[in-house]
Amino acid sequence: MPKIDINEAKKLAKLSRLEFNEAELANFVKEFDKTLEYMDTIQKVNTSNIDLHEKTINAKTQLRKDEVKNSFAQKDIIANAPQSEDGAFAVPITVEEGE
Repeated sequence: MPKIDINEAKKLAKLSRLEFNEAELANFVKEFDKTLEYMDTIQKVNTSNIDLHEKTINAKTQLRKDEVKNSFAQKDIIANAPQSEDGAFAVPITVEEGE
């Protein structure tokens, strides 16, 4: 039984601003379901005997030199946004006040 249905896939696509025709959406559901099944398989791996800190205790942080580099102009980045306000990305409210 699939872990995701067409309606959930449509909602995910909308939230991700992806556009699919019906054939692409059906393929997305199939492929996303495979991904979720793989994640279930990974969760079944016994990791109780693995020391999470074993590799990090003697690790040295590799820092790069802080250099100023050319970047994109703000107006060019904002030009690609579906909505903008005062030179910043405008996004819909996803959590209502008081929640």
